[in-house]
Amino acid sequence: MQPSKVGRLLASDAGLQPVIAKAREIGALSKLCFDFLPPGPARLVRTVTLRDRQLLLLAASPTAAAKLKLLCEPLYLYLLQQGAQVNSVSVRVQPDAGAARTAVEKRAARLSHGAIAALQELYAGLSDSAARRALKTLLDHHLKGQRDA
Repeated sequence: MQPSKVGRLLASDAGLQPVIAKAREIGALSKLCFDFLPPGPARLVRTVTLRDRQLLLLAASPTAAAKLKLLCEPLYLYLLQQGAQVNSVSVRVQPDAGAARTAVEKRAARLSHGAIAALQELYAGLSDSAARRALKTLLDHHLKGQRDA
């Protein structure tokens, strides 16, 4: 397979060779990590990086980090057997803001029966206006939600 145009461009720039070599090294270590880790824990790793021969795994949550920390020593020994130049393996937590937002369960606000009765009474007493129409929309929404539940 021929390298892409970007790959050829990057390979031709001598100043980028250390960066490319580091990226390849991290890519190879990442593949070794994912080959070693069982599928469950492998999904908990967000990033693999290497600093001063210390392999750093970034986990999305403290729970994920705790699970991964249990596998650091066996992973380290496996990497050594594979010829990787690492001194240690560690795990840190780096939460993903997007994942945290999607993980929060959205709950619909529910009005009590007394609140709905009070709003219905208010609605009946209002003259035709934007406020009355908005209140009607609110009541319809909550009454429909109660019928569906």
